[in-house]
Amino acid sequence: MNEPSTTDLLTGIRFLQGLPGDLISELAGIGEVVTFPAGSVIFQQGEEAATLYLLIDGNVSLEICAPGVGCKRVLTVASGELLGWSPVLEHGRMTATARTLTEVRAVAFSGNQVLAMCEKEPRFGHQFMKCAALALAKRLSATRLQLLDVFGTQMPNATGQTTRSE
Repeated sequence: MNEPSTTDLLTGIRFLQGLPGDLISELAGIGEVVTFPAGSVIFQQGEEAATLYLLIDGNVSLEICAPGVGCKRVLTVASGELLGWSPVLEHGRMTATARTLTEVRAVAFSGNQVLAMCEKEPRFGHQFMKCAALALAKRLSATRLQLLDVFGTQMPNATGQTTRSE
């Protein structure tokens, strides 16, 4: 049985829905299918942001790590979603650690190549950045919920004083 092409794999990705087939084919030309076993670290918080992934199969935990606290899961990224937005926003460093919860198959892309395609193909750039913004909004919301779990009703105010929120 033949393996599906990278274009075929990307055509089924939720993140790319609405993108014309010719642009998906062009994107497939700069991607590489990769596999990670369960329990693997795909990237670590603080490392240089160079590669982003579109998940084909599997689940990845996004963890925020801090000294004295360790790593806390903020969100689980699933099939059809973007993993690693930092390279396309020229953020410089990864903002979380990505650890596979299951075996993961993904298409990996150089952030620089995706940015070049965004500049060359405005339709692609608009759609890709719109979807990246939605992924960021979802992660920000998840982080806010984690803060509520950590602080409960004792949220620190801007001066560092703990105040009780009602």
